[in-house]
Amino acid sequence: MPRSLEELKKIIREQEEKRTGAEKPKEETAADLSTVDAIVSKMKEKYKREGMEFEEVGGKLKQLRGEIATERKIELRRISDLVTSEQNPLIRLGGKIFIEFQSILTPLLERMSSISMVERLDYYLDSANMKISKRQFLALALAAGLVSGIFGVIASLFAVIGLGISLPVIILAPLLGIVLFALGIFIVLLIPQQIARSRGLLANKELPFALRHMATQLRSGIGLYKTMQAIASSDYGVLSEEFAKTISEIEEGTDTRVALKHLSDRTESKALRKALAHVIRALKTGGNLSKLMEDIAAEVSFDLRAEMKEFGEKMNFFGVIFIFIAIVLPVFIAILGGLRSAPIGAEGKSFFAALPLDIPTISLIYLIILPLLFLMMLFYIKAATPKF
Repeated sequence: MPRSLEELKKIIREQEEKRTGAEKPKEETAADLSTVDAIVSKMKEKYKREGMEFEEVGGKLKQLRGEIATERKIELRRISDLVTSEQNPLIRLGGKIFIEFQSILTPLLERMSSISMVERLDYYLDSANMKISKRQFLALALAAGLVSGIFGVIASLFAVIGLGISLPVIILAPLLGIVLFALGIFIVLLIPQQIARSRGLLANKELPFALRHMATQLRSGIGLYKTMQAIASSDYGVLSEEFAKTISEIEEGTDTRVALKHLSDRTESKALRKALAHVIRALKTGGNLSKLMEDIAAEVSFDLRAEMKEFGEKMNFFGVIFIFIAIVLPVFIAILGGLRSAPIGAEGKSFFAALPLDIPTISLIYLIILPLLFLMMLFYIKAATPKF
């Protein structure tokens, strides 16, 4: 019997599905990485033209795809936001200067992004806990360099015209301006690194006490998460701030070991990195965390005492040099200067008349050379002093 039209359509549809292997669409559970990369590239180009950028929050991850895969935060910030910044008046001033001269400075900003020193700027900004993006900070560095360069040009004009220096102004002014422009940028780019290292040293200072605090709480049966919360809410300075950021990551869904790894990546404290490496290993293998914290605290304290002992030994030797320069050398120069002027030799001339210790030379030694030596010694002591 001939079949109805609807039955024929149904048979044909079933045969077509069998032939093509069509199945009911499944709900997608993961993003197509190639599609994500294409979307990300378009977004980067769009926001780059608008003076915006993607900013990584925390850690050393540098690929946007990695940020999407780990569901970490991404913020969009414009250079123009510097003008309305509430952090510092100098930041607002730098933002205004860059915007005024952006037609000149923007091409330089794009070229600077490939410099090796700038590539690690994201890491140091995060480690220094500076709430500013890399692109914004580069804009501030260029603004500071521009101000330094203009100052150099003005200073060279003053030197040539006011002091009558014979060097042509057309050579001196651009040269000094370029040198100060580059020097200003370089100094500003070093600021995050210095702040990050300073925060690392401050973390070292509080680390033994914080570790013993954690060991006590873990021994009493409190979990690691609650222990980290106690450190974050206590008065351990930089260490409390870093643990607070780690707690925020954990509360947003990041695994504890991953959050601790991010903390280890962004800190400049070698002792803290070493302690966190042991904690992460203990979490993987199931070790005794309270005993581990006590051992790490004892080890960190021992290292700090050893560093202080080494500093004391250096100062013992340095004290001898300081006594010679500060006491013996000035007296020795004064005695030789007096003997040079004393008429105790033949024909009323001194035996020490050949010494180049006339009054102008002695004045130069006492007023310039010796103060410079004292300043150098003070800088050395400051640099060698343990920062804890």
